[in-house]
Amino acid sequence: MKEREAGSARVSAQTAEKDTAEVYFKKQVRHPGLFFCLYETDEWPETEAFMRMVMQEYPNLKVLIYFAGGKMEPKPAAMHMLVADKTDFNLFGKAKPVLRQWLQGQKFDLLLVFDPKGNERFRKMVASVESQLKAGWRTGTGMPLIDISLSKPGERLRYDAFYNALKQYFKQLNIKL
Repeated sequence: MKEREAGSARVSAQTAEKDTAEVYFKKQVRHPGLFFCLYETDEWPETEAFMRMVMQEYPNLKVLIYFAGGKMEPKPAAMHMLVADKTDFNLFGKAKPVLRQWLQGQKFDLLLVFDPKGNERFRKMVASVESQLKAGWRTGTGMPLIDISLSKPGERLRYDAFYNALKQYFKQLNIKL
């Protein structure tokens, strides 16, 4: 009987800690952005589900999706989202004016960056965006563009697990943006 009560107390304490971390995260982060580098069209459903989850918390969320697997046809379209692929760059690899203007016009408290393979063009786009803090899935190639990485070697990228861990991380370190 006492073991069941102790287990119940532990679960309620963990729930309270998670709720506190969520409130703290929400107070600190008012203008988040999500940047994804997708390599296969099969990755789109999981990415879209994660975007919808975050949009429930932040209706003014801005999202950039770079499809590195060639041309994405048809490109998903929404007011909060820009989808780019190789057609948004000229022959010399420079971003076309529309993409460049969108990238320069964004300012975020927190930018979540998901690029599991380390695409160079995507890295340049992320570097051009202004953000107080960049967090994401570190790839291990090139110079790091992110301030916080919660990835572990060999671990598969899971958006929701990363996002929940980041909220806890914010609370523990008392990060102020």
